[in-house]
Amino acid sequence: MNDCSRNLIGAFAIAIALCAPAAAGPIEDGDAAYRDKDYARAIELWQPLAERGDPTAQYFIGTLYAEGKGVPQNDETAFAWFQRSANKGNAVAQYNVGASYAAGAGVKKSDTDAAKWCQRAANQGMPYAQLNLGLMYAAGSGVPQDDVEAFKWLELAFTGFPPGGVRMDVAKAMADVGAKLTVEQKDEAKRRERAWKALPEGK
Repeated sequence: MNDCSRNLIGAFAIAIALCAPAAAGPIEDGDAAYRDKDYARAIELWQPLAERGDPTAQYFIGTLYAEGKGVPQNDETAFAWFQRSANKGNAVAQYNVGASYAAGAGVKKSDTDAAKWCQRAANQGMPYAQLNLGLMYAAGSGVPQDDVEAFKWLELAFTGFPPGGVRMDVAKAMADVGAKLTVEQKDEAKRRERAWKALPEGK
């Protein structure tokens, strides 16, 4: 297994991004309950919204099943909720669907489907998806091997992460991929990076 494959396996993890938005409401109240470890209350608040098709609530319910908090841990149920949210354009849920396909968690393992869902999340500007898509292009996992495209996505991910932590891992991956590129190829990767624009999906 090459370094890129090892990086890919290590980098893919279900994203748990619960953050309190400014406005109050059932989503935010559920988030507060989650932070207080009152998972039963979080489910009580989120479940009706999720059933009615709210993508944020669907993502949060998927998160609870992925973590086994307030409900029995169940990858298949988590995947089903992530998929419903992802289909409505939720970038974090799309990344989690991709991560589920990459790991074979709750769904049959598929590098091609992992790449497809990672691409959708990356197109919306999600740094973890951009990082993993870059690693997939570097390894030729689920997509044709393409170091120029890999470098583009890694550079985009690098700018999306705060200093330290994951950003250091991205820098190392960029150095590994960059070492294989000619000056012209690096220029092309940077040109593609500059031309890239986030494309939020309609909710």
